[in-house]
Amino acid sequence: MPIVRHPEFYFSDGSVVIIVEKTAFRVHQSVLARHSDVFNDMWDVPQPNKVELYDGCPTVILSDSVNDFVDVMRVIYDAFHFDKLKPDTNLSTLITFIAGILRVSTKYSMQQLRNKCISVIQEKFPSTLRGCDEVLTRGIQYVPSEIVRIIPLARETVLPKVLPWAFYLCAHISVDEILANSVLSWRDKALCLAGKERLWEMQKKKTHGFLLDFKQSPQCTQQCQTRVSRSLKLENIETLRISPHPLEEYTDWKSLMLCIKCQSMAEAQHRDGREKVWQMLPGLFHLGTWDDICKDQSC
Repeated sequence: MPIVRHPEFYFSDGSVVIIVEKTAFRVHQSVLARHSDVFNDMWDVPQPNKVELYDGCPTVILSDSVNDFVDVMRVIYDAFHFDKLKPDTNLSTLITFIAGILRVSTKYSMQQLRNKCISVIQEKFPSTLRGCDEVLTRGIQYVPSEIVRIIPLARETVLPKVLPWAFYLCAHISVDEILANSVLSWRDKALCLAGKERLWEMQKKKTHGFLLDFKQSPQCTQQCQTRVSRSLKLENIETLRISPHPLEEYTDWKSLMLCIKCQSMAEAQHRDGREKVWQMLPGLFHLGTWDDICKDQSC
């Protein structure tokens, strides 16, 4: 196939030609070098006397997706490119917007662009309990077909901080949908299914045990143990087991009609349980610890 010039990024004053999938980009060497350590080092190395030329410019051939490279060029040559992402942008559009930029910026050590992509995606895939609470408060809608796309992208671009929350969300997808999914690897499907069971155990024992097996405070003077009715029916329990949500903050304390001592104890157990579940979250999906994840992403 003949090489074609890209209609948008073939500048007459460009100093180097990048060829990606038979598409030529005539761009500015100094601009690429400023954004990328790899390109900067590439041109610091003395070039041989006979350098392949295209349209009179030194040529570099890259084995990337042309669409990904175009996305990066748009960021580099348009300082306001990321402003096109609005706060209410749906997750599918957001992932499509940043995926190519994240892949290319990771591969060619474009740290500023990579950090921008990370900050955008972590607004919806938090790595702290506080961030988790903010996401839940905002009521972000996570569509299963959109959630699963972030997992292979995060693995490919060494972005482990988003994986615990992504797997947590995937655990709310039905077993049949997980098994039939064409995006997730079989390894990641297994992690989702195993994590689903572990999250249910956490919800029963760490965060919402007071709803399933209430135990009154030692200082209780109103016999709450005998007065509190079972607030969850069998069908409700089965729903929670299928779609466990131990990090959901419980707020309907008045409906339990507990004495002050029992309510304070239950609230403390619930609060501490959520913190413990968050700390344990990566391990529930065999992702190591939060410290491991932070070290991996910073390397």
